[in-house]
Amino acid sequence: MSVSHVENAAQLDGILNKSGNKLSVIDFHATWCGPCHMIAPTYEALAKQYTDVNFLKCDVDQAKDVAGRYRVTAMPTFVFLKGTAEVDRIRGANKPALEDALRRHASGGSSGSGAFPGKGHTLGTGNSTTGGTGTGGSGVLAFQALDPQVKVLLCLLGGYILFWYLS
Repeated sequence: MSVSHVENAAQLDGILNKSGNKLSVIDFHATWCGPCHMIAPTYEALAKQYTDVNFLKCDVDQAKDVAGRYRVTAMPTFVFLKGTAEVDRIRGANKPALEDALRRHASGGSSGSGAFPGKGHTLGTGNSTTGGTGTGGSGVLAFQALDPQVKVLLCLLGGYILFWYLS
């Protein structure tokens, strides 16, 4: 899908009303913004990859009414909307954060077919999703649910403590 350029609030309202509850991402940028130019190819590639998402670009100097509506104070800023409701926002040319937000919001956070959210349960194992003996794996599940940066920090801290203990 191609990227549409938004020039005023009325045009944006028309696009959002027509798209219903479909995910829309607005890239607020400026012609003088270096990081905006740096992330632009990534944004274009994501628009081709996620064909079920509306990708919009808004020049903050040309469409001040739209930038004001979303209180954009830094460029680039990516605003994620479901219908007209804001569901996420990324400030800066952060490629991993942009890709992660698209993965989370594009398919509604699908973990399978998209029909039923959640992991579900297997008969005979109660609430445990570890497939083991109950609470033994809850620490592992909690660790897996952490943010990747927190995981790295915890691993580095554990390694530091191990080397300190061994020395």
